Amino acid sequence: MSVARMLKVTVLAHQSAMDDLVRRMQDAGVLDIESAPAELPAIAIASDDTRLRVLEESLANATFVRDFLKRFHVSEQPFSAMVAEKIHMSAEEFASLAPDETSAELYVRCEDISSKTATLERERARVLQLAADLAPWEPVRLEITRWTGTEHVALFTGIVPAADGPGIRQALREATSLMSVDEAQSVGGRVAWVVMAHRSVLEDVRATLALTSFQEVSFPALSGYAAEERACALARADEIDGEVEALDAEARELSAKHYHRSVALVEVIASQLDSLTVRESFGATERTFAIGGWVKAADREPLEKALERFSEVADLTLEEPADEDAPPVVLDNPRFLKPFEVLTNLYGLPRYDEFDPTPFLAPFFFAFFAICIGDVGYGLMLIAGAWYIKHKIDVAPGVKQFMDLLMTGGFGAIIVGVLFGSYFALDWNMVKSAVPVLDVFQVLDPLNELPKFLVITIILGVTQVLFGVLIAAYDLARRGDRASAFFDQISTVLLFVAIGVAAAVPSLTMPAIVLGIGVTMLFKGRAIEAAFADGDLPVWDKSLGIAWFGLLLGAMLAWAFGWDVPLGLALLALTVAGLVVSKAVRKMVVAVLGGAYAVYGMSAFIGDILSYTRLAALGLSGSLVGMVFNTLAGLVMGGAGGLFAEGGFGILGGVIVVVLAALVFAVGHVFNVVINLLGAFVHPARLQFVEFFSKFYEGGGRAFAPFARRKKSLVLHAGEVRQEGAGS
Repeated sequence: MSVARMLKVTVLAHQSAMDDLVRRMQDAGVLDIESAPAELPAIAIASDDTRLRVLEESLANATFVRDFLKRFHVSEQPFSAMVAEKIHMSAEEFASLAPDETSAELYVRCEDISSKTATLERERARVLQLAADLAPWEPVRLEITRWTGTEHVALFTGIVPAADGPGIRQALREATSLMSVDEAQSVGGRVAWVVMAHRSVLEDVRATLALTSFQEVSFPALSGYAAEERACALARADEIDGEVEALDAEARELSAKHYHRSVALVEVIASQLDSLTVRESFGATERTFAIGGWVKAADREPLEKALERFSEVADLTLEEPADEDAPPVVLDNPRFLKPFEVLTNLYGLPRYDEFDPTPFLAPFFFAFFAICIGDVGYGLMLIAGAWYIKHKIDVAPGVKQFMDLLMTGGFGAIIVGVLFGSYFALDWNMVKSAVPVLDVFQVLDPLNELPKFLVITIILGVTQVLFGVLIAAYDLARRGDRASAFFDQISTVLLFVAIGVAAAVPSLTMPAIVLGIGVTMLFKGRAIEAAFADGDLPVWDKSLGIAWFGLLLGAMLAWAFGWDVPLGLALLALTVAGLVVSKAVRKMVVAVLGGAYAVYGMSAFIGDILSYTRLAALGLSGSLVGMVFNTLAGLVMGGAGGLFAEGGFGILGGVIVVVLAALVFAVGHVFNVVINLLGAFVHPARLQFVEFFSKFYEGGGRAFAPFARRKKSLVLHAGEVRQEGAGS
């Protein structure tokens, strides 16, 4: 239940063994390689290196083919629209993959299809735009080549907004009478105009139109009638659609045949490129090279086995991390805690020398999630749904782990549902009358005992917050800072204990509160250290400081128990005098004031603890919405009795009503579970990250990332390939 133990790795080897050694380390996949040892220069790979250039070009081509074929790939995996598909193949087939003549031909064909399709799409967009531009001119019975006029009359065409037409006509009439306008057709709020003007007034007409929204239009590349040219454009668009469909069909055929291999090939080439670029993390001399990194202690044997054949030309050193090292982190928890690692990974891994918070948050998240769902039926639905996704859909390992978390939470929801008497939010009286034995297990009715429910959530909040404080205290003590563990952390627990005593025993309320706050102020301000730590003070100054400290304790006791002793006035007088003449008194006064400010800052704990009451709100909201759906289903079902009593076709109608009621019940509760699931995960997670982790956890660890072959999109099997979607 901790961070996995790491070993520091140093490999020294002869240059001649580099290629083979790198390949074997990549196959082993257990070594996290760090930068080159500081005393050695790193290996530099030139950007024009032949191997680098070839691999980068091959990777770019393979990536293009994969992405192109993916557009036409149809996955048979369930829920493929939401779940990334995994490609299954044997390990032997994966190992044999490499760029070859077939992959080169496939790239050329895919590139050709893509290029032709893009060209056709551009042409299609152009001819469709041409058809749209020609639409207003279809009624014109004049070839486009003759839209130029005669020797004495100029003819030109244009488009005007329909609303602006009358105004533009009026402007033209005012400019000259030697012109005419013929409207061809209005399409989409645009009107096609054919303008004819005597050439003597042509400049006046154009000047007038330039001040309006008239837009001159011409089609210099066309010669026939507008209607004919538009028909040709639309026909060409249809031809293009057919050509594109033929290309798409060819692409779909290629995708069905080559997509899986193209995905794997990208991973293979990327792995080969990694095996080259990783060398920039190696240190080197003229004849040797050095590798530094980390391996899990549990994987020591696979690493040694991978390098054993290089015993004559390589030296492997394994050692424990030094204090100044920052090893990568892998969480190492027993199987029943593995699902909760989702939360730790979501927040951020711990540092190597820090606690793994997973075991500490697990019981709290389990309880909080269970309270938010809080229903036997909903817990069973969660378990069934998560089990199906994990075992019947080919999801990634991280998703499987999350499904384990939901199944664990579903089990907790069943337990809480039994304790709350909640079974699909059905009426409890109906449930216990049907199954009387269930009444024995109910301990709380959340709806009718809401104050008690809220108190329970507050108790859970106090427990987790104080538990976080105790963890912080232990961590400080473990690191050797026992003073901070006691004065900064344990003092917080003491104050909460005092508040608890004050609430539980009314006769001790005043003593518990006064002494609790007072002692916490002294501890958090380190007043005792301030009084006695400075050994250079003269005896009279120390004595005055000790007297002030004793008088402060006496005054606290007098205030706590109501003694009629004027110790407060004496303390005030000694404080005024001490501030003037005594360094010890001044230091203690400052320490106590600092402690008072720290106690004031503890008011944030109130907000932290009250946040836990939202658990009750989330639990109740799910139950109330479930009751609404039960009521709706009951209303629908209520009409079935009368229909059955009628007989004949009434029985058929009654069956339909019963089915509808069942659908309302089932769909409603599925909807309720899905909606509540978001809050049931987010808020308990927030309680861990904000209210709990803030007390002791820092995080910031680097995830262990071993140098290995890339297989993100692949699932490899030792023998025959399993069917997609098979469980693990």
